[in-house]
Amino acid sequence: MSDLVVSRDGGVLRLHLDREAKRNALSGEALRGMLDALRAPGDARVVLVTSAGDKVFSAGADLVQMAPDATGLEVHEGRGLLREVILAMRDCPVPVVAAVQGLCLAGGVGLVLGCDLALAADTAAFGLPEVDLGLWPFMVSALLGRHVSPKRAMEMMLSGRRVPAAEALEMGLLSRVVPAAELTAETQALVSALAAKPPVAVRLGKRAFLAAMDSTLEVGLDAMQAQLSLLNTTEDAAEGVGAFLDKRTPRWKGR
Repeated sequence: MSDLVVSRDGGVLRLHLDREAKRNALSGEALRGMLDALRAPGDARVVLVTSAGDKVFSAGADLVQMAPDATGLEVHEGRGLLREVILAMRDCPVPVVAAVQGLCLAGGVGLVLGCDLALAADTAAFGLPEVDLGLWPFMVSALLGRHVSPKRAMEMMLSGRRVPAAEALEMGLLSRVVPAAELTAETQALVSALAAKPPVAVRLGKRAFLAAMDSTLEVGLDAMQAQLSLLNTTEDAAEGVGAFLDKRTPRWKGR
């Protein structure tokens, strides 16, 4: 059985961690599978990241399984797989969505933070327990400070405590929290809505937003102005305005 099940349906590319017995730990096979899929999404309009079972979304990286007989250098490079997946999520031209149904720890938190959107069940929880093992969530910290205030980030990393979904939403780790029984339906509704959006606007908009977040305000505004002018030259923009004026559903061409 594969650690990662990749499937496509209705414009949705689903990456499903299938290691419930191992608490959906991120093996090398799973991370490499994610990396390949994210780098070549094909005609997908949205990527959905899910995992097996109802108790644990992911317990983090499975470094033992990733390289049982590895040298120190090989273990170091194995850790880099999560880095590559997160960067691939950023570079992916379509939205990447996580549906978190249970406990999410360590590298699993990094995986969720790497996604563009994240829904979670109200029974889910998040934690960075590395400090209690004499370690530190170095790679996750690079993402955490981009989502929450420095003091909230430090408290989460220093305490190692599990943060309930409602608090994680308030902190900025999540997009939305829904009742556990409704997570599947709410996730499906979201990805279906995203898959119906104009692909050119989504691709240009995602890339421009992320670039602006990494730049000064002046540079970001200049870049946004240029992207707006570029988008207005596309057939989809003309179709969107025309459909609005004609009071009909737009037919996106992706160009």
